[in-house]
Amino acid sequence: MAVAAYQGLAEACDYPLHLGITEAGGLRDGTVKSSVGLGMLLWSGIGDTIRVSLSAQPEEEVKVGFSILKSLGLRHRGVRIVSCPSCARQGFQVIKTVEILEQRLAHIATPLSLSIIGCVVNGPGEARETDIGLTGGGNGKHMVYLSGVTDHHVADDKMVDHIVGLVEQKAAEIEAAKAAQDAKKDSPTEAAE
Repeated sequence: MAVAAYQGLAEACDYPLHLGITEAGGLRDGTVKSSVGLGMLLWSGIGDTIRVSLSAQPEEEVKVGFSILKSLGLRHRGVRIVSCPSCARQGFQVIKTVEILEQRLAHIATPLSLSIIGCVVNGPGEARETDIGLTGGGNGKHMVYLSGVTDHHVADDKMVDHIVGLVEQKAAEIEAAKAAQDAKKDSPTEAAE
């Protein structure tokens, strides 16, 4: 009903629209309902601001809203983690690893991508598309990819700290390159040319 109402309103007028799905529910069900409803509208180009309503802590509403915008490519901030579901091929505990990485990388504002894939079947393909990738391997060692290319191995017990370090380093490199580019644009020599 909400999606149809917003679509009709968008066709009838040219005003900024604030989107929200009310009566969404608790954290899980509300996230799904909000993602579907808001996602359909935003993907169609409808909406200027959003509000996620959940029967959960307010900060969860903000996190879900940011995730919806990131998933649609409308918000480019922070680490976007691509990970696999649980299956028998996993060479490490993917679910727990992703949970830890989400917490430990929450401070990174620089947009970049990280793939955490538990096996060598799907891992290399996902890693080719991300800034940093990790795929499960055998004997407690896992392959690390940098900019889509195989680079080195890391052991189970060093995996999380190592990935956090790589992400922080990559974010610092991106920010330094951006600052250098901005300084070059703002320099008197550049302006004279």
